Amino acid sequence: MLSSRTALITGVSSGIGKSILLTLLEQGCHVHGVVKTEQRKEELTAELTALLSPDALKRTVLHVCDLRNVSAVEALARTLHTAKIHPDILILNAGVGLYGPHEELSAVGIAELAAVNFTAPLVLTNLFLRDLKAASGHVLFISSVTAAKTNNTHGCAYGATKAGVSNFAKSLFEEVRKYGVRVTVLAPDMTRTGLYRNAPFCADDNDDASLSPEDVASYALFALTARDGLNLTELTMQPQFHRLNRTKTNTVRKDT
Repeated sequence: MLSSRTALITGVSSGIGKSILLTLLEQGCHVHGVVKTEQRKEELTAELTALLSPDALKRTVLHVCDLRNVSAVEALARTLHTAKIHPDILILNAGVGLYGPHEELSAVGIAELAAVNFTAPLVLTNLFLRDLKAASGHVLFISSVTAAKTNNTHGCAYGATKAGVSNFAKSLFEEVRKYGVRVTVLAPDMTRTGLYRNAPFCADDNDDASLSPEDVASYALFALTARDGLNLTELTMQPQFHRLNRTKTNTVRKDT
């Protein structure tokens, strides 16, 4: 069903983004994945070369782009358009986590949080929306269950960026639905990814206290393969149990 589709996915280095990349390749999709650095591109290329079939490798292209830099994001779009690559699936997954009392966060960290989690998805949507309209494509935002909460203690800035992108996505659908474009927000709860690696908390070891990246990827596929004429506006995924363990008290940022 996706064999004729071309997807652009941000944050494919690991976690949810990497799982979505692999899932779409299994479906025959052509995938352009975005990573932050040349080093990670080389590492991921080696991983995929060992993992994928020759056919899947031919359908995989990795791009380096620092999503904190609007000029770099614009350059990425120019590169694809110059090569006559027009994605009809856009998946905005890349994210930054920043945790701790708000007064203890750094100004630089807050700016980066906003740039990656909020500004970059809006800019990328802007740059590729004509492609998506022409193809009646699909935009999928990886948000967070925190977007709907008002009590994100020690994560209020992070929750605000996710709330912003979720609100944008819902308004965007109303704007573009008449062109056949579908817009979906995936809002996972605690997921086993590097986003929380240096947070002052972690999920309980019980598998039912957290989601896997594959769980989220399966729902991304569910949304992307819904019948024509049906838009899954928002899907929230939560583990059965809410059990967190405290790990440390220092505040750090972690990219995914």
